[in-house]
Amino acid sequence: MSLTVLLGGTWDDKSAAYLEELLLPDVTLIRESSEGDFNILVCGRPDKRIIDASSQLKHLIIPWAGLPASTAELMAGYSSISVHNIHHNAVSAAELALSLMFAAARLIVPADRHLRDGDWSLRYLQERSVLISGSRILILGYGHIGSRVGTVCKSLGAEVSGIRRSVTETVEFDGVILHPPRSLHDILRKTDVLVVTLPLTSETEGIIGESELDILHCRSIVVNVGRGRLIDERSLYEHLRDGSIGAAGIDVWYNYPSSDDSRTATYPSSFPFGELENVVMTPHMGGAFGTDRIEQLRMQHLALSINRAAEGAEIPCRIDLSMGY
Repeated sequence: MSLTVLLGGTWDDKSAAYLEELLLPDVTLIRESSEGDFNILVCGRPDKRIIDASSQLKHLIIPWAGLPASTAELMAGYSSISVHNIHHNAVSAAELALSLMFAAARLIVPADRHLRDGDWSLRYLQERSVLISGSRILILGYGHIGSRVGTVCKSLGAEVSGIRRSVTETVEFDGVILHPPRSLHDILRKTDVLVVTLPLTSETEGIIGESELDILHCRSIVVNVGRGRLIDERSLYEHLRDGSIGAAGIDVWYNYPSSDDSRTATYPSSFPFGELENVVMTPHMGGAFGTDRIEQLRMQHLALSINRAAEGAEIPCRIDLSMGY
């Protein structure tokens, strides 16, 4: 099937050329300055004028994981156009989730800080350390990222459970017990490490709040690589500060820089998480944005989706606009 694909937004020539190399011969790639009909638009936040520019537009592919609110609102008015995204950075986000989990479990950050000052005391004060082997790990959002985290944890000897929206009854999948969302509180009572990888929607915002954190025990570890507002900000800080939970590894936040100048002077929360020794903090690095390997993966995933359409097959990762992912 012959297709024309418009790359909307700003793309560097190297990435566009690599994508073109990966596409089937009957796929034509054009840039935003081009005119004429196109069948697929690759753009995360399209303008209505671009959507209306082609009567042949059938598919929108967002070139990352997630669905911007503005895009969801716009595309709700175009029921004939399917919306998809890609999960090229799932491997990177999973690796960072594991890094945060290990660092929080083994007190790596405070140990590093102390030893730089010649202080070896944490070697003899490891009662707060947690071994992943034998731990009960709950992955909230057992999808592209969560399943990778689960595979690694299971190989280390952990007992892994997951919660997935599409599961209606408890099932076993590749040695992992998957539960429906209604089982969250029951599973939290048996959780040593909670890994949050959910997308942010009206349904998932604040899904981990005071009552959920109260269920966890005083050595539980919370890792969040989904979105900051999945976990109530105040409750998370206070539970960490008071020792109601053991530690946290956080990559996604509540405040973000609003400009290039503010990148070096923006605290990630209105609460002083940085003063807590039991928190490992990273500035939303899970996607490894801009690295050569990730950009190569982005183009490969885009090519896979576009080529599937050219073959007359279903494009993967279709978004349900009513659900937000």
